[in-house]
Amino acid sequence: MPIRSRIVDPHHHFFDTEKNLFQSFIKSLGLGAFLPAEYLKDVGSVPIVKTVHVEAMPDDGASEAAWIESLASAGACNVAGIVASVELAADGAESEILKVIAASPRVRGVRWILNYDGPFDGMKANPTWPRVAADFLRDAKCAAKFEAGFGLLSKYGLSFDLQCNPCQLMAAAALLARHPDIPVVIDHLGTPKSLMTDEVVDAKKVAEWREGMTAMAALPHVHVKCSMLGYVVPGWHVNAEKEAFLRSLVREVIQLFGARRCMFASNWHVNAAVSDFGGDTGPSMSQLYTSFQMWVADLPELEQEQLFAATAEQFYRI
Repeated sequence: MPIRSRIVDPHHHFFDTEKNLFQSFIKSLGLGAFLPAEYLKDVGSVPIVKTVHVEAMPDDGASEAAWIESLASAGACNVAGIVASVELAADGAESEILKVIAASPRVRGVRWILNYDGPFDGMKANPTWPRVAADFLRDAKCAAKFEAGFGLLSKYGLSFDLQCNPCQLMAAAALLARHPDIPVVIDHLGTPKSLMTDEVVDAKKVAEWREGMTAMAALPHVHVKCSMLGYVVPGWHVNAEKEAFLRSLVREVIQLFGARRCMFASNWHVNAAVSDFGGDTGPSMSQLYTSFQMWVADLPELEQEQLFAATAEQFYRI
């Protein structure tokens, strides 16, 4: 099945840890460089016409945004929007917001990863992500401070990329309901981890994820990115049963939120190119988007256009 003629990729990352001092954290994770030339090589014939660069956990969000702006201004990439890194719970969050806005006219939103489920252990026994030192959604001791920073996004016309665990989605829904003027997109299908392994579905995990996503779908200002699928179902691209299960999850999300609030994204390269963290090589860019196309081929053309391009363009104002 041929891939569509026009695609917007609303979630990818660039980094160069040898040259960029502000990327020392991801350098410590063993990452080297992934630059526009590598991205374009991986894209190949996939007709991606514009993209959104999402923060790659920089030490300084404004420096990263300025670097991406320099790449885009030089014509090295077709980044049309930037989601910058701002630690919203930190003292001085407003000044950091102003810095990222000043760094690039392409800044459209902010992300600060929130996945927390206990002390960080390298994501072995729990899905707590690096640099997430507390539960800013469920822990009353720090949630209020995070909400104060989050509320500033409305003042500056910025959106928020929400990345949290399924167990945090209900608390996140309560927070977002109090701020209906801040557009939000849930990253990576809600980041459920390994819902199916060895062809066995974890029904308890699925139920928890479904409850949270249903609560989110009730909020009209909340959107979803269908991405980082190897985290959700490791090895889906080489196993027909796993792919069928993953497709059912993606279609469930589209049905819950509607195509006008869903967008397909590559999450290239860090996670989309592997089956799971430290796992086997994942699908190629062409295979990924061909799968997307096949999964929704029966939907009306308007809905397909929304999933592959229009929703992202409208949400990020690009």
